[in-house]
Amino acid sequence: MRRAPFLLSVLTLAACMDPTAAPEADLRMRQQAACASTIAAHINRSVTEVAPRWLSETNGIATVETMDGTRRHLCSVDGSARVTGYSHPRG
Repeated sequence: MRRAPFLLSVLTLAACMDPTAAPEADLRMRQQAACASTIAAHINRSVTEVAPRWLSETNGIATVETMDGTRRHLCSVDGSARVTGYSHPRG
């Protein structure tokens, strides 16, 4: 009789671990973190000294803005949270 509660617990835990069930907000947070990490390394500062903000997504590529004080950096980040490039827009 003890097997049913144990099996139910294992199945519930397995459902929580499904990587395909990651919500969109989780992906956005991972994309922001990837951009922040890339820009922090680029400017040779701690990741705590930059501020990322997810802006948009087009054709599976997100645009994430990361501020370094008053300097703006834009990252292109794919669906696996890998930075594919960044720029320093003027103005």
